[in-house]
Amino acid sequence: MSGAEDDKAVADAARAGDEPAFEVLVERHRGELLVHCYRMRGSLDEAEDLVQETFLRAWKNLGAFEGRSTVRAWLYRIATNACLDALDGRARRQGEARRGQAVRRGCPPGQHETSRWTASASVAPRR
Repeated sequence: MSGAEDDKAVADAARAGDEPAFEVLVERHRGELLVHCYRMRGSLDEAEDLVQETFLRAWKNLGAFEGRSTVRAWLYRIATNACLDALDGRARRQGEARRGQAVRRGCPPGQHETSRWTASASVAPRR
């Protein structure tokens, strides 16, 4: 039995409620998912949190795993989405902070200070 076939059998057992089977999947894939998340985030602490989030999402969605891909590919997709969700959240928080700074500096809502300077620089001088 290949690793992918064994993973599928273990995932089927986990789907049936066998928690130790799911622990086998966690131990089998945790290391490479940690490296994957670290490469996407650049922080070991964040990568560890995201791997935990990956396995939490996988556990909650085991019933949705149809076996059309390998368990490894399915876990990588979940991990990638968790990393992208974290990046999106950080970008959103940074954007809110920038908008807050722009409002404090007197920029109209939705316009950052740099765009105000760009807009005024592009106006043609009067003759």
